[in-house]
Amino acid sequence: MTHAYRAVGWNRQKRIYDGVLVAGIVLYLAVFIGGTLVLRPNATVETALIRGLGTCAFLLLHVVLSIGPLARLDRRFLVLLYNRRHLGVAMLVVALAHGAFSIVQFHGFSDRNPLVNLLTANTRFDSLASFPFQPLGLLALVILFLMAATSHDYWLANLTAPTWKRLHMLVYVAYPLLVAHVALGTLQSQTNPVLASALGLGVAWIATIHLVAGFRERRLDRGAETRVDEGFIDVVSADAIPDGRAHIATIAGDRVAIFRYGNKISAVSNACEHQNGPLGEGRIVDGCIVCPWHGYEYRPESGQSPPPFTEKIPTFDVKVVDGRVWIHPKPHPPGTFVEPAIFETDDFEPDFETAASDPPSPGSDEAGDFYVGYRKLAPPRLVEFARRLASGLLVGGVALAFTLAATQERFDPGTFEFGTTRSFAGQIVADPYPVLAVTPPAPRGQATAPSRFVLVGFGKAGAEPEVEGLEGRQVELDGTLIYRDNMTMVEIAPESANAAQSAPRPPQRTDDSESLGRHTLAGEIIDLKCYLGVMKPGRGKTHRACAVNCIRGGIPPVLVVSDPDAPARYLMLLDPEDQPVNDRVLEVVAEPIEITGEVVRRDDLYYLKADPADYRRLTG
Repeated sequence: MTHAYRAVGWNRQKRIYDGVLVAGIVLYLAVFIGGTLVLRPNATVETALIRGLGTCAFLLLHVVLSIGPLARLDRRFLVLLYNRRHLGVAMLVVALAHGAFSIVQFHGFSDRNPLVNLLTANTRFDSLASFPFQPLGLLALVILFLMAATSHDYWLANLTAPTWKRLHMLVYVAYPLLVAHVALGTLQSQTNPVLASALGLGVAWIATIHLVAGFRERRLDRGAETRVDEGFIDVVSADAIPDGRAHIATIAGDRVAIFRYGNKISAVSNACEHQNGPLGEGRIVDGCIVCPWHGYEYRPESGQSPPPFTEKIPTFDVKVVDGRVWIHPKPHPPGTFVEPAIFETDDFEPDFETAASDPPSPGSDEAGDFYVGYRKLAPPRLVEFARRLASGLLVGGVALAFTLAATQERFDPGTFEFGTTRSFAGQIVADPYPVLAVTPPAPRGQATAPSRFVLVGFGKAGAEPEVEGLEGRQVELDGTLIYRDNMTMVEIAPESANAAQSAPRPPQRTDDSESLGRHTLAGEIIDLKCYLGVMKPGRGKTHRACAVNCIRGGIPPVLVVSDPDAPARYLMLLDPEDQPVNDRVLEVVAEPIEITGEVVRRDDLYYLKADPADYRRLTG
């Protein structure tokens, strides 16, 4: 007769768990993204996707962090704990997707590595209001990735068990980092109270259940005054331990699980070798102690897992005297066989439903609901509880997704005709920033002033390389329109700008300028491309790093002066010598700024000439 070991694979309960999890994530994203696009017509798909992924990951993190303490307070939640790793990995995948889309959107499409941009675009470490929030999120993601990686034996080849268990505690470092990431980022632009309230309630919930569970566990660690005889400690009456169950006692500062099985009693460490699960809350099934968290098994008399498993836990000497169980506080090395103590009684009858002195709590073993995740079927009462719990989480997630989508602040107007390429003809004016001077049609005998379309390149790049050598010439080019209010921009299709083949028009006076005097203006410095409609939002702290990358790449920096009773005014920034100031304004981008300088009008564009050293921050 032979037998062979077969690992527990993707069993029925895992499939159900993962199916509900994936369905919940897809449903949340569909409601959030769909609700955003329907309720906020000016929204862009990429912004809705980034926000949906971010809020979904943050919600999943709260669920993950809630399972542990809830399982300590009510054992029915163990149905979520058994496959919690799947939930954590799914959360990490969603968070990584959020991070990847954000990095590509805000830090990609430039001449620098996106990760370098992420870490160097915002350097305002001296101001809490302007503190760079994106590196905090990246650091949290790295921590969560390390935790996920160390959850698998492949990654543990050179790590001791205590090392990777300590790594898992880093989740309590990642959580406040992510809270700070949201508080210093999203809440700076989304000032409606719903998101702030949801974040506050989430933090309060996590803190409360951990404190409640912690104080409950602390009471168990206090121990009680006991009698000592020849080094043994009097712990408990033998008949107070239910058959197939354990009594947990704190002896010499460590928890010991004292199991009764039949008329035998053995004592082992209460901490499972796998993830420190509470073995004393498990049961003896088929002669082995089964951990209630993940089903790891140990022989009660030796603390050793049955072959081919190699996990071992410490054992303790035990004796029964006059119906009392006595334990020696010094543990034996893990895996040491200790002869069980015999519990002799004339009226002994095996009873797996025998309760301890306290009444059974909901979901307790005494209620007949011991859960082993790798079995095909779960206890019926736990199945019903799991169904109600999953339904509640799904309904709550959908409600939260719709609420967050509906309460977002309105998206800025502006249009980026992404995917639509048009043909343009006009005269190139390359200095100080490239523009295309286009003369609109006019009635016979009348003249019209040229309109100037600001030119930019693909991604986070200016148009200088595309118009090199074309200064003052009539050109034809292809590009994509970007417009908002009375400002128009064209993103030039690469290598599409060519001198016109037809006879050139008479030279136009595109260099005429009119000084409108010196003025003191307050507003925010933005990159014109994103603000006009490529990004939403294209201003404020959440867009600061992207704006820095764009301006560094050659896109014109512009002071936006907002007036609630009139359209915004756009003034392209120059120094007093009419030179671009891109690299000299990076430290004050996306902040309230006051600038005093000369305002100049050239056709329908306005410029503000001032020394960047004289710009004055209004806050921060």
